[in-house]
Amino acid sequence: MTDPVLACAAVFLLGLSTYRFFAGRHRGTTPALRYTCCFAWCFGASLALMAGRTGADIDHGTGLAGLSWMLTDHLKMGSAGFLALAAVSLRRPAADARALRRRQAGVALAVLVATVLFLLARITEVDGQLVATGGAGPAALAGYDLVSVGYVVGCLVTLLRQTLSWTRQADTAALRTALVLITLTAAVGLLWTAWGVDDVLGALRSGRQQSTEDPVSLALGRLCAVLLLAGATTLLWARAGRAARRWRAAYRSYRSLGPLWRALHAVFPQIALAAGPLPFADAELALYRRVIEIRDGLLILRRYRTGETPPAGPEQPRGGGARATDAAARAEAARIAAALVRARAQADTPAEAADPPQAEPSLPPSAGIEAETRWLTQVAQALRTMPPLPVGRTAG
Repeated sequence: MTDPVLACAAVFLLGLSTYRFFAGRHRGTTPALRYTCCFAWCFGASLALMAGRTGADIDHGTGLAGLSWMLTDHLKMGSAGFLALAAVSLRRPAADARALRRRQAGVALAVLVATVLFLLARITEVDGQLVATGGAGPAALAGYDLVSVGYVVGCLVTLLRQTLSWTRQADTAALRTALVLITLTAAVGLLWTAWGVDDVLGALRSGRQQSTEDPVSLALGRLCAVLLLAGATTLLWARAGRAARRWRAAYRSYRSLGPLWRALHAVFPQIALAAGPLPFADAELALYRRVIEIRDGLLILRRYRTGETPPAGPEQPRGGGARATDAAARAEAARIAAALVRARAQADTPAEAADPPQAEPSLPPSAGIEAETRWLTQVAQALRTMPPLPVGRTAG
């Protein structure tokens, strides 16, 4: 029966690591990225072997008892080794390659020694157990387990020391959370690996051990996989959360500017930069376009604001706090409403009877799109609470 947790984790790790590796090739890969991808491939493959009957099919197809069990252990050793290599490559200067070469040699040597000991044990499978035959079989099987457990424990201890140091130095909450989850993953992986010490003792006593993970080991493997997935996707979810908050803020501002935009568009339909609805998915683009259209409408409206003082803008008024700002927004909304009434009246007047335009005060300088959006939103809200203007309305 397939374990859904391990199967999903295996698919995710294999897919994500493959995507990251080939995506990184266009921008140039670093040793840390390559080692991390190799770790994900090895660990994902080991979870795939643990998740279902793939291991039994391999043993049955090759006729070699315990081959899938050995492959699973080798993949775990490789994943631990690549993790240690990634940590060393990030910790040391790029010019210092001796530590990386020692780690690479250590991975190869551990896998080679474990393979030789496995072959010397001459494994057969009896009633779901792996049995070492021959005079040196139990000792070779115990040595194999000891090499597998010891090497993974050593790599995870190296990783734990490094992640604890990185966690203390993390400068963002999302990065700190990701490092904490990775540290917990390494700690659970250390416990999961240490649980295999009983296999060493069992092999020494009877030359036997289970061919599958026991319930405790399987539970620790599931927890390790879940923590690893959480840690690997924390930064992705953090970026998605920031994007969602930006979208929500932009969409709310876009909707809040609706009353002012509709009032201007009803009198000056030419301010619309394009026909059709504004893009819902890209709320920031829709907001910027709406602000530009409103400013275009206010520029056209200048000729109808006769005999006024310069309108308050994003940088005005100075002092007075929120009450003064609200009062200025209401006053500006009243001036806009009056100018729109005059604009509609002059539009309905024959050209020969229309009053000549008068010089108008210039608009205040912009203090940035954010400040301008806040100011226009306040004006729009004040305009919304006023009595309906004697002008048409359009959808927007």
